[in-house]
Amino acid sequence: MTAMAPEAPAKGKGGKQAQQVVAARPFVTGTRTLESETYSTTVTLSSSTQTLTPYEFQVDGYLSGALVRVTGTTAGNAASTAFQADGPFSVLQSVTVEDIGGKQILGPLSGQQLYYLNRFGGFVYNADPKASGIYTVTTGTGATGGSFRFILRVPIQVRRRDGLGSLPNRNASATFKLKLTINTSAQVYSTAPTAAPSVNVQIQQHGWSTSDNRDYKGNAASPTPNGVGSLLYTDVETIQLSSGSFNQRMSTFGGLLRLLVFELRDSNGSRAQGEADWPTLWEMEIDKVKVFSRSPVTWEHLMSEDYGLSNAAEATATANAKPDGVYALHWLDDFGLQPGAENGFRYQAVTPSTAIQLIGTIGGTGAHTLSILKNYFSPVNDDPRQLTGGR
Repeated sequence: MTAMAPEAPAKGKGGKQAQQVVAARPFVTGTRTLESETYSTTVTLSSSTQTLTPYEFQVDGYLSGALVRVTGTTAGNAASTAFQADGPFSVLQSVTVEDIGGKQILGPLSGQQLYYLNRFGGFVYNADPKASGIYTVTTGTGATGGSFRFILRVPIQVRRRDGLGSLPNRNASATFKLKLTINTSAQVYSTAPTAAPSVNVQIQQHGWSTSDNRDYKGNAASPTPNGVGSLLYTDVETIQLSSGSFNQRMSTFGGLLRLLVFELRDSNGSRAQGEADWPTLWEMEIDKVKVFSRSPVTWEHLMSEDYGLSNAAEATATANAKPDGVYALHWLDDFGLQPGAENGFRYQAVTPSTAIQLIGTIGGTGAHTLSILKNYFSPVNDDPRQLTGGR
């Protein structure tokens, strides 16, 4: 039998042999993670709020976020110290991130609202800051009663596996800024310690170095994260509602929605009463299509499936309990089972003409405050494929 000759390589225009196109490897293969911890300031908690010196993010390749570590230290206490329901996170009265043009991309959020974003935003595996190995709160009459320590993440990046959401950060004359305000003692403690604590705030910045455009073997690597230039926004809408039935339209915004966190308080600011007054059936319509219809019991069960909530009652020192008066909706699990295992295909497209309607009946009496934390992407060039690798 005569052997067949090998097939000749295909030729392109001009008779030249076609070159095989090799896709560049992901951005993270040609870069390194960066950390820096240079900001530290200490104040004494008082009856007035205190604005801290803004932190200007140090220039590196791409900014992916920060950790804010807050430590309150007391000594010589003799009071039966206790924290407010939002304590100790309420020591942060305001947290804001501004872009290089001074526009707010995160916040202003209270410390408690930033806690919700950490807890339900799908940014890390062990998502409850109260479950951290460094989280401490001391109550009672001991000498250090009223002391506390916690860390909250300030997210810029969404996906660690490809750096999605990281922002170019290479201009020393135009920096991103993190602004913090310390709250009053009365907003932190229901029974304050004998002497006001000193409060130390430290910031650790996270980022990526400028890409080498190749991996360690010289293979081509993407020079930028997916969707570079896209912005992740987090802001809060506040709506005043009376007890009884409501049919309330949310304010307009535009972007790809990742997360909504609803918080209900009564006229005294109580989330516990907000929990008791929560509608027995909560419904949400998007452009007149009913997309959610949930009782609070079913909703809490679904949150337990997603976030590993326990059946424990909320308490200052209790991790993985559902916060009173708080319920979350997310679109963060199109890649896996846990929120944060996301490709981004399930993000909900919202334009300024999109009508999001909230429907239910609030129990109790009097006025209530509904706060809605919204976390959403504004993709570069308004092209959602920028976030999903061109797909």
